[in-house]
Amino acid sequence: MARNRRKKFQRGNIDGVENAVRNLRALGEDVLFAAELALADGADMIVADAKMRCPVKTGELRDSIKAVDIANGAAYQISADARNEQGIPYGQFVEFDPRINRPFLYPAIDANIKFIRNDIKLAIQDAIRYRSSYGHGAA
Repeated sequence: MARNRRKKFQRGNIDGVENAVRNLRALGEDVLFAAELALADGADMIVADAKMRCPVKTGELRDSIKAVDIANGAAYQISADARNEQGIPYGQFVEFDPRINRPFLYPAIDANIKFIRNDIKLAIQDAIRYRSSYGHGAA
């Protein structure tokens, strides 16, 4: 009798561990997906803000501001790569040259970074809450 209980307990324990591993994997996927969506929204927010801050003569520099996914949703490169007649990208000169003194990318990042970090944190918390409340036991 004790032997049967032990086998049942051991098998139940294994099933419980397997279920926990499945749930943790699903939670990890949910959290990663939520964080990636929030980061993508944040990159779009910085692009929009930088376009509003960008000095405009022809609009080429403003129109060249973009966010590029460089790590499958885990990182974005935000750049302004308009080129002059000689093919030289001039966004960096507008951003960094003290004679021009019209930065637009870094001020957009600075103005939005706290909100973006908070949005990512909230998205992760929501994913965890959702999985805990509604996805418990789902595989």
